Amino acid sequence: MNIDLYTIQLATTTVTIVAGVMFILDTFLRKTDAAGRVWALSFMAGILASFAYAAWVVVPGAWWAVAIGNAAAVLSPALLWSGARAYNGRPHLVWIGVVGSTAAATAVLGAGPRGGDWAGAAVMFALIATFGMLGAIESLRAPMRENWTARGLTVIFLVVALFYAARTAVFLLRGPDDPFFATFLGTEASAFVIISLIIVTLPSLVILQGERVPRMSGRGDIALSYNADAVLNDELFREIVDDWLERANFHDEQLVFMRVELDELDALNTAFGRSVGTQLQTEFAAAVRRFSSPHSHIGIAGRGALVVVGPYVQVEQAALNAAAIQVGLRENRIEAAQGIRLSASIGLAGTDRCGYDFDRLMDAASGAASSARESGGDAIVLAE
Repeated sequence: MNIDLYTIQLATTTVTIVAGVMFILDTFLRKTDAAGRVWALSFMAGILASFAYAAWVVVPGAWWAVAIGNAAAVLSPALLWSGARAYNGRPHLVWIGVVGSTAAATAVLGAGPRGGDWAGAAVMFALIATFGMLGAIESLRAPMRENWTARGLTVIFLVVALFYAARTAVFLLRGPDDPFFATFLGTEASAFVIISLIIVTLPSLVILQGERVPRMSGRGDIALSYNADAVLNDELFREIVDDWLERANFHDEQLVFMRVELDELDALNTAFGRSVGTQLQTEFAAAVRRFSSPHSHIGIAGRGALVVVGPYVQVEQAALNAAAIQVGLRENRIEAAQGIRLSASIGLAGTDRCGYDFDRLMDAASGAASSARESGGDAIVLAE
């Protein structure tokens, strides 16, 4: 059965608009962080691409709409990747996506009206494949890699990367009129792939955003700074710690990043249910706050993971504080989970060894915490 191009574009536009409006509405109902705002822009770019391609299908000679559509189509996955970087507490680098979308539009405009329906297609395909692969790699970085919901995003990014890499290769080698390209990699096939991916992407992003940022309540401006467990949200945490790092560097004083990860969270969720798992995370956050140094700042670093930053003359002092946190967790019996005791894997990274760069310290502490977890958990590891 053949489906005409107008029907295909109508279906793609409808799904894109519905998904985009739902996510943007969810973002509006939360005092969201940088990741949520960038992801909302990604859906807006997808909606713009759908309208541009619809204009190209409906209006004869609207070749300029292809330039807009290609630019927005590249910007959408680029912003998904940027949002994933922001989720992981790294610079979002939105400007790279803007440069890529500009290159996609320039390729179409350079070809002009005589470029045909496939003007600039190879550039667009290659850029989308690149951002898809970058997104897949970023989704496997901490803290996103520790959230099973993010595995849906990993699959989405990989499918996008592989599908558009194949489109690029076949398009350049055989051209758009090749039967294989037209059947498996053409406009119709890509429309069905896009619709399927949007359906999977929407709930994945909503769940990821919902676990980090609660919906607005009557607590006023408190939600701007703290999550439900009274821990700093990532944007403010980074702002505070960046300033702290700058001043510590000037005075040649050491700050230590302590990444605290709750052991076996997925197994606990499976054994006792998600509601008990949520209570465990709350108890975990409360214990870390209670036993951390009163001179430290605590930020969220993912599901069941916190980062404590404090001033320590020697890393050994931070290790003693980390041990106190572990003792506090073990002494807190959780009756809702049959009296089990929590444990944590802790990674330490000090500015004396790792410098005063926020991202480098976060990565070093994350790597050390992973080593602690791989050694059996309930351990403390110092980043080299």
